[in-house]
Amino acid sequence: MDPLEADDIKRSRETPPAEKLRQALELMDAGFRLQRAKLRARYPNASEDELEARFFAWLCREE
Repeated sequence: MDPLEADDIKRSRETPPAEKLRQALELMDAGFRLQRAKLRARYPNASEDELEARFFAWLCREE
């Protein structure tokens, strides 16, 4: 294992669960903002209601 990987593992083990959750929620929020921006770019004339409906459909999609 290289030193950087070892340091990553050490830091991960030292990070409190609450901090890990906060980081995960921040990443999720960033992903949601990016998806909304993508929808606005793809549908520039759509209303906010239509964009929210498209976002919700994306969010509820099945893989």
